[in-house]
Amino acid sequence: MAQAATVVARLGATIDEFARERDALVATLRRAARTAPAPPPAPAHIPVVARVPDAPVPAPPAPRPVAPPRAPRPRLSPQQVLLGLGALLVVAAAIAFVAVAWTRLGVTFQAVVMGTVTAAACAASAFAARRGLRATEEALAAAGAALLAVDLGAAHALGLAGADAVPLRLWSGLSCVVAGGIALALGRATRSTVTWPLVALLAVQPAGWLLLPAGLADGPAGTAVLLGTALLDVLALLLLRPALRPVAQGLAAPVTTAGVLLGVPLAWDGAPLDSWLATAVLAVAAAGAVALLREPRVAAHLPPPRVVSGVAAAIAAAALAGSLSGLGVGGAVTAAGLGLVLLTAAAPPGTAAAALAALVAAGGVLAGAGAAVLAEEGRSGPLALLVLAAAVPAGLAAVLRPGVRPAATGAALAAPGLAVLVALEGDLLGPVPAALLLALGGAASFAVSALRARFPEEGAAAVAGTLAGLAAGLVAADAGAWGQLAVDLAVVGAAAGCYAVVARRQPVAVLAVADLVLACWIAAAGADVGTPEVYTLPAAAGLLLLAVPALRTGAVSWAAEGPAVAVALLPSALVVVDEPTALRLVGVVAVAAGLTVAGTLTHRQAPFVVGAGALAVVVLGRLAPYAPLVPRWVTLATAGLLLLVVGATYERRRQQAREAVAWVAQMR
Repeated sequence: MAQAATVVARLGATIDEFARERDALVATLRRAARTAPAPPPAPAHIPVVARVPDAPVPAPPAPRPVAPPRAPRPRLSPQQVLLGLGALLVVAAAIAFVAVAWTRLGVTFQAVVMGTVTAAACAASAFAARRGLRATEEALAAAGAALLAVDLGAAHALGLAGADAVPLRLWSGLSCVVAGGIALALGRATRSTVTWPLVALLAVQPAGWLLLPAGLADGPAGTAVLLGTALLDVLALLLLRPALRPVAQGLAAPVTTAGVLLGVPLAWDGAPLDSWLATAVLAVAAAGAVALLREPRVAAHLPPPRVVSGVAAAIAAAALAGSLSGLGVGGAVTAAGLGLVLLTAAAPPGTAAAALAALVAAGGVLAGAGAAVLAEEGRSGPLALLVLAAAVPAGLAAVLRPGVRPAATGAALAAPGLAVLVALEGDLLGPVPAALLLALGGAASFAVSALRARFPEEGAAAVAGTLAGLAAGLVAADAGAWGQLAVDLAVVGAAAGCYAVVARRQPVAVLAVADLVLACWIAAAGADVGTPEVYTLPAAAGLLLLAVPALRTGAVSWAAEGPAVAVALLPSALVVVDEPTALRLVGVVAVAAGLTVAGTLTHRQAPFVVGAGALAVVVLGRLAPYAPLVPRWVTLATAGLLLLVVGATYERRRQQAREAVAWVAQMR
């Protein structure tokens, strides 16, 4: 019996061991089935086809790419909704309890009840965290944080233990510190809860600024605290869990903005000590922001380095310009000069993108702010020199940096003209020399356009030349210096014409000819010249000059030389009829006859029609006054004889008229 019992025991132990191994194997297979990819579908039956010798085997079709499954959108579950509403109702009940039960219950009892409820909510959150109830854990933590805020606010409002004697600003700062400390401690105790680190992060934001006395909060100390808080937000990215990093980024931006909006106006309008302290704080913060870019883990969550360095440098430069402006005109000149130096330092190639952005941003802000202060103070002399000096960094950038060459070329060519206008506004230059300098600057711009034809900077130089010429004309016209206006237009027009010929720009050629013709007209009007040919002949010459390309290509006469010969001859023919002089009559008849003959020989319609029309206008205009003096019988006889001749030779004259019209019509 003993032996049988031993055998039975051994068999039972063996069976139990087999069962455990079976269960373990089944669990392993189930885990492998959940993680392994789905097997490919079984191939369908392919019929066997006899292979033709030397026939190419078709390649199998390429598999279609399978789109990755879309991640499901997060949705609120019924459990989360119920938990959120429950936590909200608990907090509302606590607020109502504090507000309503004041007249019925003592402060101490209220404090005990509220503290107990808050501690219970926090403890329940920790209990739910240990049980793995994530939604319940977060809801109870949010309720506990809200109850904690209510407790701290009620303690001051109800005067618990003399708390109402503490100033509200200081109490608010201390409350933020207490709430942040409790949340941080609870977060370390229950590491799975997201609410506690979030509450600690939110509570820290206003704490430092609220703890400052009111007199210091609006000064450099307040700026330093706000920017320091933003720095802590950025550094917290190294410690926070991934879900809270966007929150830290979102909090750092408004806190930084608040610090900048407090520090920059203080640098401009504050007392000298506060101004320079604010500038120093902003400069240190800018340097710290640039230094953070060296940490890859932090830089990955920040904007691109060139954006960070550019914005930081611009803010520090704005503050520095404000502090320098407090020194008067010398400070403004120093700020603008320092800006030009920084812009010049940015011109050489090979500078890193972040450093280049910082130099350009800081230089632009300093130069612009200094120039604005000088303009507001009415210091035209230093401002004109600084504007003229701005051509140096712009010119260097145009030469050394092809990427910004068009804009830099335009700026370099526009700077001297702007300096002349500033000097004119400050009565440092008279209108006549100012207009001449502007015209010469426009001519130089067109010369650059001609030299750099077919390059990207050609357009910028041409625009600068056009604006300079327009400014020269307006300045001279406003001063009533018509002779100077004619000279300026001639200078700019000649330069623009040369550029148009070199670059083959027809619109520019039209503008150049218009400038030259207008210059001739203004000069003639200024000299009180009333001869029509002084005005018509320059216009005709300009039209003929514009028609040279059409003449070279053999265009029709009315599109080429037609406008020129019409403008040159027809006004003079009309004047001959109204105010006849021997010289003008001979000249008009000779030119008209020459155009008629030339049109006939060259088979060009426009010279022939204009010349013949001018001759007809002159003959009829000159004979018309004598028509009433002819006896009536002569007129009647002449008309009769003319009708008889026409009637007798009607068919022949009709054929000749048709041939004449066809001959003229077929001219080009």
